[in-house]
Amino acid sequence: MKSKGNVKRVSKPNFWGEREDKIPLDLKEMVYDQYYSRNTLYVYCDSSCSKVSREMAVACTYLRNGSIIVKNQLVYSPKDVLGKNIFGELKAVIFGLTHFKKYLEIFHDSVTIFSDVKDIESLLSNEISFKNNHSLKKLHFELITLYERKKRENPKLNLEIKYLPIQYKKHNPFMKSAHNASRKLLRRS
Repeated sequence: MKSKGNVKRVSKPNFWGEREDKIPLDLKEMVYDQYYSRNTLYVYCDSSCSKVSREMAVACTYLRNGSIIVKNQLVYSPKDVLGKNIFGELKAVIFGLTHFKKYLEIFHDSVTIFSDVKDIESLLSNEISFKNNHSLKKLHFELITLYERKKRENPKLNLEIKYLPIQYKKHNPFMKSAHNASRKLLRRS
């Protein structure tokens, strides 16, 4: 019996090329679970800072149901945070929080945002704060306010922001895509 139409055989994408056999199994499983997830939107955030100007670039990689969407934006930092990467990293999380709703699908019941900031969870719960830098204090307040507002606006959505440990950052194609997008935008400007 002949079937009508085109039948495509789809295999798992190889995100690592020739190095795939050197990638830890737990990282591969995590990457594929996130890539094929139908109920969670995953967001990877990163930033890049210029060493000579006040320009920064932020980028987010949004993963949903087998698709990868990368968005980036230029950011100009205040003078008092020049050279402070934490400012760019928090701006990247704010960028991800601000825009995640565009990439939600009807069947998503959770959003997980990953950050480079080791203390992101302590910052969000206000356990730690910035004492001596006005711009970082202001940005910290903006982040907490936005996070709480997004949780209130989406009560049926499990929204969390987490630190991505180094063992899951290295060789992670989604973190790498956010990183590359921020660097590329910064080089272009």
